[in-house]
Amino acid sequence: MRIFVFVITLIGAGSVLFAQQTANQTKVVTGTVLINDRTPLDFKTIPGALKTDWGVRVDSFNLAEKTLVLYTPVATVMLANMDYPAPAAEIRGAAELTWMWETAADEALRHQSQVIISVIGAAGKPVDLYKLFTRVAAAVLDNTRSCGVYMNTQFVLQSRAFYLQAARNLTEKALPIYCWVFFGMAQQEGQSSAYTYGMQEFGMPDLEIFKSSHSLQEAHAVLYDIVANALQNNIRLQDGSVVETLEGQKITLKLTKSALLEGQTLLRVEY
Repeated sequence: MRIFVFVITLIGAGSVLFAQQTANQTKVVTGTVLINDRTPLDFKTIPGALKTDWGVRVDSFNLAEKTLVLYTPVATVMLANMDYPAPAAEIRGAAELTWMWETAADEALRHQSQVIISVIGAAGKPVDLYKLFTRVAAAVLDNTRSCGVYMNTQFVLQSRAFYLQAARNLTEKALPIYCWVFFGMAQQEGQSSAYTYGMQEFGMPDLEIFKSSHSLQEAHAVLYDIVANALQNNIRLQDGSVVETLEGQKITLKLTKSALLEGQTLLRVEY
């Protein structure tokens, strides 16, 4: 059974909405669409596809031989055709960790070229930038012989089919959390551990459950719902934030050294 988690209290300094961050700071969201052949993306198809299929308004664009720059009300988007694959070691590492794309080790490593996407906009609105990135990546997937999308900052690798469906659901107000944040899980001697990687992209520490007596699925669901609620409702998770499950258990998030990710400080969820 899935457990929904929501934040009920924020304690201490800095409990502010993302929108209150300094408006003139800039953030860049970058990722790669993995292409199965060396045929370059036809950039001329993208502005129209974004408007027609993904609801993105493009005010103007600049087209060059290997690059396309799009100007939208949300941010500036840069696309670049690269006629060589992404680093094999990185893709292999991400493929070995991903549990949602079972054939990633085979399919992703066979890609031959890539389209690199960068979204540049206000640092105070990271969710909006990620929404735009997702829609642009989906337009590229739809107009190429592609196999998936790789986000190197958070080590997220997702298949073409999963990513496109997540992008379609995004138009229905559901955030594609699995395309933005990596969720790791481990089980040892009957105890469950789970963690996130990538919350720093949204200005927050990652989360960790360590050696829980609950099932692996329950531990994962708790972290997922904490993340989803925070991103959907512009809530900043921090040391002292309190969450509550539908079962009535209140959990105070504690900033501490990770037991799973060496050298990282994150928020421990005692569940």
